[in-house]
Amino acid sequence: MSVVERSAVTDVPADLVEVTARRGRARDLANIARVRGLDLPPVGRATFNATHVVLSVRPDRWFIMGPAQPPGDTASQWKRAFGPLASVIDQSSGYAIFDLTSAHACAALARSCRLDLDERVFSIGHAAATSIAQVQTCLVPHPAGLLVLTPASTSRHFSEWFAHVCESLDTPPPGASSP
Repeated sequence: MSVVERSAVTDVPADLVEVTARRGRARDLANIARVRGLDLPPVGRATFNATHVVLSVRPDRWFIMGPAQPPGDTASQWKRAFGPLASVIDQSSGYAIFDLTSAHACAALARSCRLDLDERVFSIGHAAATSIAQVQTCLVPHPAGLLVLTPASTSRHFSEWFAHVCESLDTPPPGASSP
């Protein structure tokens, strides 16, 4: 992986909470979240505000990603807010979050992904779950690139595989500008 690629793939220190609505309570959760400044998007979508990314890749389930806090604080805050309407699980240690911010890194990932990651198809505001390099991932495009969430137990494999893919590309992807 080139120096440009190494600096363009960042492990994001963030809190990640998974929220699952109890049967029939998704609308109530959305109202509570809205009062607290977050929008819970429908399946296949993501929302952003100044400090949080919220994504949904399954019905009535959301990942809420925000600034790193002391262990358990974010999950406790959301558990208090949602009360018995939802199950709230701290996934901060369960997932690794990578931020791909260069066109080369995003193009390298796109070559190995089953989804069409062209920004005209998979644009800001979308979210998807897929398998890449035999690893389950969630993908979220954002203005500067692409967030990749992968289970922590397979993040090393994913990271090493991705480094190998980038190294094997001895020329920039078509249409990409040179560094």
